Amino acid sequence: MTVSPDREENLASSEPADAAPPGPGWWRAAMTATPLRHSVDAVQYGVALVLLLIAVVVLIRTTASFVTAQSSYPQSLISAIDGVLIVIIVVDVLRTVLTHFEGSGFPLRPFLIIGIISAVRDILSVSARLALQGPVTNSGFARLAIELGISSGVALALALALVLTRERSGDRPEPE
Repeated sequence: MTVSPDREENLASSEPADAAPPGPGWWRAAMTATPLRHSVDAVQYGVALVLLLIAVVVLIRTTASFVTAQSSYPQSLISAIDGVLIVIIVVDVLRTVLTHFEGSGFPLRPFLIIGIISAVRDILSVSARLALQGPVTNSGFARLAIELGISSGVALALALALVLTRERSGDRPEPE
């Protein structure tokens, strides 16, 4: 087979594919490579399993602690509420991680909801301490009031951010 002189020049001047600098989609191309993709998947599912394990362990320990509590009822109730809300937070983080794994991008709204749940958890915890622990000193009350105010402000700010993200994405509920 003979090659024309013009064709020889083009072949000689072209660089091998390996020598080309990576373009803008090089990471995406590398991720489609089988060994690397399997490694990343294994790590992601490992993270998901650890989060699931944490949620199950916290739920079991919270239930066991509440049932076999040696401390006063108000204190065990506060601890049980905290434990259940932590399980809800961990499960929401797990759901967000799984959504990301499925290729749906990085969802913002679940993290806003997790933040709202965390702030509400703090509000409930402070309220329960104020209601169930009896008299509180002036400095203790001031500290709890500041904590309650900050948690309320965080919950309201995150709720506003959640509403704004829904409006921008067009996920408004249908009027009845």
